[in-house]
Amino acid sequence: MKISRLCFLTLGIGLAPAAASAQTARSSDVRIDIGPNHRASGPDTLNRNEGWIAASLTNPNVLVAVSHAATRGCGTMVSTDGGNLWREVTLSRQTDCFDPMVAAAPDGRLYILHTGRTPTAPRSGTGQRQEAPVRIYTSNDGAKTWRGPAEMRTPLVPDHPRLTVDQSDGPHRGRVYVAWNEVSDGFMRDRYHIFLHYSDDQGSTFTEPIPLLADSGGKLVTTEPIVLTDGTLLVTYYQYFQPLSSRKNERQPFYLLRSTDGAKTFGPPEKVLEVGISAWPLLKADFGSAFTLPIIAADLSRSPYRDRLYVVWDDVSTGESNIWFTASADKGRTWTPRQRINDNTPPLPGAPTDFRMTPVVAVNKHGHIGVAWYDRRDDPTRRCWKKYFAVSVDGGRTFSRNVPVSSVPSCPTPDMAPRVLVKNATPDSVLPPPDSVEKLVAARRFGEADQLNLAHEQRAANEGIPGARLRVSFDRGRSVWPGHYTGLTVDTTGAFHALWADRRSGYQQMYSARINVATTPEPPLPPLRDTVVTQWVEVIASETKFDEATGTSTVELQLRNVSAEMIHGPVRVRINRIVAGAAASANVLDSTDNGRRGAGAVWDFTNRTGTRARLEPGMVTEARKITFRSRPEDGLDVILEFEILGRVER
Repeated sequence: MKISRLCFLTLGIGLAPAAASAQTARSSDVRIDIGPNHRASGPDTLNRNEGWIAASLTNPNVLVAVSHAATRGCGTMVSTDGGNLWREVTLSRQTDCFDPMVAAAPDGRLYILHTGRTPTAPRSGTGQRQEAPVRIYTSNDGAKTWRGPAEMRTPLVPDHPRLTVDQSDGPHRGRVYVAWNEVSDGFMRDRYHIFLHYSDDQGSTFTEPIPLLADSGGKLVTTEPIVLTDGTLLVTYYQYFQPLSSRKNERQPFYLLRSTDGAKTFGPPEKVLEVGISAWPLLKADFGSAFTLPIIAADLSRSPYRDRLYVVWDDVSTGESNIWFTASADKGRTWTPRQRINDNTPPLPGAPTDFRMTPVVAVNKHGHIGVAWYDRRDDPTRRCWKKYFAVSVDGGRTFSRNVPVSSVPSCPTPDMAPRVLVKNATPDSVLPPPDSVEKLVAARRFGEADQLNLAHEQRAANEGIPGARLRVSFDRGRSVWPGHYTGLTVDTTGAFHALWADRRSGYQQMYSARINVATTPEPPLPPLRDTVVTQWVEVIASETKFDEATGTSTVELQLRNVSAEMIHGPVRVRINRIVAGAAASANVLDSTDNGRRGAGAVWDFTNRTGTRARLEPGMVTEARKITFRSRPEDGLDVILEFEILGRVER
C-alpha cells in the first residue's frame, strides 16, 4: 500500500432594456459561486493596498496583479493557473513608485504601469529634468519575463496615470494609451492639467506629452481611459476641490473627452454626471485622507449591451454610506439616474455608521456587469470589512443580491486605541487664523484648511446639545485605509477575479478569488461515493513557524486537485500515524476537527473550497494553519502519515 507522508524538519528558526430576445435571465435569479480566497502577495510584513488586476486576453490562466507595497513601493504578482497560486515578481525601480496599474492587449501582451516618486537625471544633451516619470513594463510571454521600463517625459509631476489598450478592430488596434493629471497646482496656482501619451510599438516608446486640458477651481483626476469597439477613445476624469473637507465635494463633476481619430483631435469636455463625497463628513478627522474615486468600464463583448458604459462610486450624500451605479447606452452622451447597489439593512439610530467604499466594475464576455467593494455590514462595531460582490445580467437595470467574497473579515489591530471627543469648551486659539492659511504653500494650505473646516464641523455638530459630553469613538478603526482603488477583472471564460486588501494574517496583504456567475439553475448532484482521493490531491505546505519555548510548530497547508475528477465535500485530511524519533506518542496535534490529537485526527478543508464545497480539477483550497508539538528528546522532526478523503461520482 502506498503511504503518503508530511515531513516537517523543525530547524527552530523564527439602463433602458435591451430587445426582449437579447436577455432572458434576471439578475435576481443568478447563481454566484465564490472560489477560495488566495493570498496573492507575500508572505511578508509589508502592508499592501491599492490593487489592480488584469487577465490575459489569450490565456485565461494568466493573471497579473499590482499593488502598493508599504509606503513607497509597488508589488507585482503573477498567477499562471487561473488565480490558484501566485508568485511575486521583482521589477526594476519598483521600490519607489505609486499608483500601479496593469492592462491586457488583444495579442496577449500585458502591461504594468508605475508612477515614480522621485525625479530622474536629466536627459542626455537636453538639460531637461524628467519629474517622477511614468513607467511601463511589458511582457509578451505570458508574464514569464518583463521588458522595461519605458519612461514617458512628464513636464509636470504626474499623479494617478491610467492605462488602457485598444482592443477594437480599427486602425489603432493594440495602441497603448496613458492619461495622467498633475499632482498639484505647482506650476500655476489653482490650475490643473491633464496629459496623454500613446505607444504604437508595444510599449517600447511613447509619444511626447499631449496636453489635453487645463482647468481651474479644483484638482482634475484621471480615471480609466476607454476605447470602444469602433475605436472611439474616451479620456475620463473627475474634479474634486481643496480642501477635501469643502462642501463643494458633495457634487464632484465627472467628465469625458472624446476622440474619434486616435487622439489626433478631441472634442470639448463633456460633463456627464456628478459623484458625491466619501466618508469624511461622518467620520470627521479620522477619514480626512479618503475620498471617492469613481471607476468606469465599458462592455467590449459581443453581447446585446456592447459599448455600454458603466460608472460606480461610493458616497454618503444621503447620510448613509452607499455604492452607486449609472450607465450609458449611447457611448457616454446620456446617463441613467443613479442606482444603489448595496442591499444592506440601514443601521439603527445611534449605531455606528455601516461604511462601504472603493467600488470597482468590470464586464465579462456575456455582458454581465460585476461590481465589487469593501463593506462593513457584517461587523456590529463597523471596524472590520469584507469584500462584497453583485452582478447585473440585464445591462444594469437590476442587480443581484450582494454576496461576500471574503471568507473571513479584515480587521484593524485589536489594540487600536479609540479617540476621545469632549464637548465642553473649544478655544479658538488652538486653530490657525484663516488669513495665515491662505499664505501657505499648496500642501500646507490644504492641510491646515482641512483642520479648520473639520473643527468647525465638529463644533456645529455639538451645537444645541445641552451640557457637557465625552464620547469614546472607535472611528479610527473604521477608517483603516485600503487605498483609493481596488481590483476586478474578467478572463476569457467569463469568470470574474477580485483582488482586495485583506488583514487576516495580521498584515494588510493582497488576496484574490475567482467568481463565477451562472444564469441557469445548478444541476442536481450525481450519485456520490465516499473514497480515498490521496492519489488525486497534492498537499502544499508553506509558511512554517517554530516556537522553541513551547516546542510548537505551525504550518499552512493547502490542497490542490491534480486530477481530472471533481472531488465533492467533505474533503478531509486524516492522520493515520505519527512518527517522531523513538517516541511517537510525544507528538500532540492541535486544531483538529474531531478532537483527536494523534492518529485518527482529521482536518476538514471543505469550507476552504469556496461556496460550492467541492474541489474542482486544478483548484487549490484556501490555506489552513496546522499546529503540533514535538520534543527535543525525540529530535523535533515529525512525520505524519495521512490519507485524503472525499466524494466522487459512482
